Amino acid sequence: MHLLITAGGTSEKIDRVRSITNHSTGKLGKKIAEQFLENGHRVTYVTTPYALRPLASTNLAVLEIETTRELEAVLLELFEETQFDSVIHSMAVSDFTTETSLTEDSFIEKLANQLMKEADVSDVTKLIETLYQTIDRIGQNKQPEKKISSDTDRLLLFLKKNPKIIAMIRKKQPKTVLIGFKLLVGVSKEELLRVGLNTLHKNDCDFVLANDLEDISDNQHLGYLINQDGQTQVAKTKAEIATTIVETVESKWRLKNT
Repeated sequence: MHLLITAGGTSEKIDRVRSITNHSTGKLGKKIAEQFLENGHRVTYVTTPYALRPLASTNLAVLEIETTRELEAVLLELFEETQFDSVIHSMAVSDFTTETSLTEDSFIEKLANQLMKEADVSDVTKLIETLYQTIDRIGQNKQPEKKISSDTDRLLLFLKKNPKIIAMIRKKQPKTVLIGFKLLVGVSKEELLRVGLNTLHKNDCDFVLANDLEDISDNQHLGYLINQDGQTQVAKTKAEIATTIVETVESKWRLKNT
């Protein structure tokens, strides 16, 4: 089999020296990749600069990205070249990217000037519409500074929704065994499984690994691998999750090719 595995966490640049990111280490993706490699499969591994990497192997190709847009571009290029037998999308992808930033004074000045020109403060509907339009225009102003000055009490950061990477994978890889991941924080098991199954159906995955951040520690990683019928396999450590995913993907792939 030839597998594509994404792991680590994307980051979104605020300026040349600052960025917004998450705490994903890529440890689980690393374990999954190494088990597939031990079983003789080929792995294309897309990861981020500070994430852990699988041990070097002749069957391993590593590609590095930083932002969600870079991830999207690399995946689209890979999908044009290769039909992967399985795609395991374990990377923690930023939901939002930075659009622009302003000091508090600059934002208030721009907003006030625009409202003075266009807003009818006696009409709430028109005022709200003007506010939306003004904020949209401000957000589209690209950050001009290579390093934002810290000489302000408040910095307003505009964030814009990123494309959903998982949503485009099935469209580009219709025959692949697709595994998505869903991480929630502090929810019941029932809620976790409900959201995980919804994620599976929404993105046409074969399986989704649902987990809760509060059930993850150095020695524990409770995860539920959900299939399209809502049935689950439970694993309690990263090693068990990796084994469960490898065995499940191999089994599903064999069924698809018999």
